[in-house]
Amino acid sequence: MMKLAVLSVAVLGAAPAFAGGPVIVADDAVVSSPAPVAMQKPSGDWGGFYAGGQLGYGSVGGESVLDNTFNFGGDGWLGGAHAGYRMDFGTFVAGAEVAYDLTNIEIGDGSAGDGSFDNMASLKLTGGIDFGQWLGYGAVGMSRVGADFSGTVSGDDGVDGRFAGLGAEYAVSDTMSVGGELLQHKFEADFGDFDMTTVQAKVNFRF
Repeated sequence: MMKLAVLSVAVLGAAPAFAGGPVIVADDAVVSSPAPVAMQKPSGDWGGFYAGGQLGYGSVGGESVLDNTFNFGGDGWLGGAHAGYRMDFGTFVAGAEVAYDLTNIEIGDGSAGDGSFDNMASLKLTGGIDFGQWLGYGAVGMSRVGADFSGTVSGDDGVDGRFAGLGAEYAVSDTMSVGGELLQHKFEADFGDFDMTTVQAKVNFRF
């Protein structure tokens, strides 16, 4: 009888465990890290409208026809804004651009009065080679400077000229590029002829 009682207690104690069925332990959840997002390279298409800004340095030299002792000479900063349009033909890229710069170029040697260049407006034609993310080009055009030679010529005077040079741009994205430009200007005025070399950094935004 004692053995039967012990066996009954053991069976009753184990019954809840069997009634619940087998206990299944789930594996730990695996959290996968997101795949890295690859940077998309610019398409290399340079066509379309664009606008931006430029900042650089200009150096002027020349001689006055009014007074042979007056040698133009000076340098300073110039910067402004530009806008243009390009057509990309695959390998060749052609375009046109207008630009306006404010300048602080002081010139003259003091012997016949000093002067300054206050601003410059330009119309530019460009043609270059499409290297994908890089664009190399040549530029020609016409420009007009607002010159103040109050010591030699009464009041302000606008002087027309022409220029030629080289430039390069790098596409940071499909809508933004950065670059630089070197231009050689030639101006002919009633009071003298002078040359100006400009070097400018540029940033463009396409739309």
